[in-house]
Amino acid sequence: MDSDDSIVLIKEKIRALVRHAAQSRACVHTRQSEFVLTGIEDQYQTGQILGNWMSLILITGDAIKITLKLHFSHQDIKKIVYPIYGAESPAMISDQQSMDFVKELSNLTAGYLEQIFEETGISLGISLPLGTRGFYEIFADYTPSSSPILKFSDLWCIKHSDIKISGSVMIEISDVNAVTNILSYEEGAETEEDDEEGEFDFL
Repeated sequence: MDSDDSIVLIKEKIRALVRHAAQSRACVHTRQSEFVLTGIEDQYQTGQILGNWMSLILITGDAIKITLKLHFSHQDIKKIVYPIYGAESPAMISDQQSMDFVKELSNLTAGYLEQIFEETGISLGISLPLGTRGFYEIFADYTPSSSPILKFSDLWCIKHSDIKISGSVMIEISDVNAVTNILSYEEGAETEEDDEEGEFDFL
């Protein structure tokens, strides 16, 4: 396998792993197994505003940096979380509770990715999630590159019924050789225990 083929496989693999992490943690965190993930590259472009609000988190190490953003509306999130909070209706959920829920989803997704990379010998750390207005997405730079840093992106949407959370991801790899072990990981290998650890209790 030449280096170009290897890079293509690595890009495809990391995109698939991020998507898998986002969908699986969304199902666990929302307690809605019906959430499905689809690509939206044919409908939107990176840098486009995908929601009124967004949560941002970084997963970083010496060889790779992943910037994950979840874009959403409070109206959608409140429909999901009001039973989890023990409220009688979405109207009883505050914007802060809605934002906290998505920030925790970002944190769970990042933590799951950190675990995946750790299992292949790639140590990463995660930042605290940041909540902000979706408008600021227009200032993000998703320009792809192949040297000196391999930089590429992805767009997708997690959806259940009329509720959706969009994701935009930027992956920056400074050492391709250091992340080749990720090709040996098979997504979908999580256990029931992993799912239980991903649940978040609201007080």
